[in-house]
Amino acid sequence: MDLMVAVAGVSLLFLVAGAVLWWRGRPQASAPRASAQLDAVQQAMHSNMTLLQQAIGELGTSNAQAIADLRGEVQRSLGATEQQLLTQTGSTQRVLGELSQQLGSLGEQSARIGELAKDIGSLQDLLRAPKLRGGFGELLMERLLEDNLPVGSYELQYAYRNGLRVDAVVRFSDRLVPIDAKFPIESFNALRDANDDTERKSKRRAFLQQVKRHVDAVSRYISPEDGTVDFAFLYVPAENVFYECLIRDDPEIDLWTFCNEKRVIPASPNTLVGYLRVVSLGLRGLAMQERTRELQREIQRAALELGRFRDQHDQLGKHLVNAANKHAESVRALDRATDAVTALARTPLAEQSRLPLPRTPDELLGDALGAASVDREPR
Repeated sequence: MDLMVAVAGVSLLFLVAGAVLWWRGRPQASAPRASAQLDAVQQAMHSNMTLLQQAIGELGTSNAQAIADLRGEVQRSLGATEQQLLTQTGSTQRVLGELSQQLGSLGEQSARIGELAKDIGSLQDLLRAPKLRGGFGELLMERLLEDNLPVGSYELQYAYRNGLRVDAVVRFSDRLVPIDAKFPIESFNALRDANDDTERKSKRRAFLQQVKRHVDAVSRYISPEDGTVDFAFLYVPAENVFYECLIRDDPEIDLWTFCNEKRVIPASPNTLVGYLRVVSLGLRGLAMQERTRELQREIQRAALELGRFRDQHDQLGKHLVNAANKHAESVRALDRATDAVTALARTPLAEQSRLPLPRTPDELLGDALGAASVDREPR
């Protein structure tokens, strides 16, 4: 549109300039002809002016529409930008609020950590006394047993018949598993605070020697005469101390071998419950094995009783066979006696005195008594 207006303007200028030049350079004509030519030029100029005005009007309309579209687009862009700024401002305010809350919580937690550090320092001061260290280890063990075992399955401060007292025993049927807590924290702290390798080696040797003394002390609680199993647990209530005791290898002091010789099993808070479950399964297996042996003994006794019954049954069979034989003999004797009596009954009296008796009356009586005695024999 701008190009059309420019072309129309230039054309109009050239036309006017050409008309002027032509007017000046033409030969003088008559007045009517000149007037007609001037009118033609004016009409052409008027037409071009009209076209120019139309082009300018169209250009104004087009520019107004373009400006309106541009204004609308700018307003929409400004509205979207304003909305984004409002959204980002709200998000920023929320983030700042959350950050302020977190900073406040962090300040409270820092204060709590400071109080906890003071409490830990106080606890360390208290644990310097050996008796309090032992009580603290027993308390941790008590809580561990309470959280993992049913009530009545363990007993604290169990006393033996000889006066010894162990920190706890766990009951599995009729067997007792002794557990004693030891907390060598003083020598452990000395080892931890060592400055060089030489001092660290010396402190570690002293630490392991103290642990060996604890192992030896716990082995006294193994007493099958009092119903215990043939091993005991040494409970170390701190994982780092347990690690230093038994996980780290020491070529000079083999603590595991010493514990095996004393039949003492070291345990930590993470391993004691697992050990107790394994012991429970093992004792259940032993109880099942013992019941199996008892059942086998009962079966052997039943086999002996069955053998005795078999002998008596065989003897009864023999008696029955003998009784049957005697009964058959008595039946035959009775048949003979019956035949003889029948024959006598049919013979006339004159002839009976001359007939010999087949058997005497005493013999017949003996046969009858013999048959009766056979019937009365014990089975």
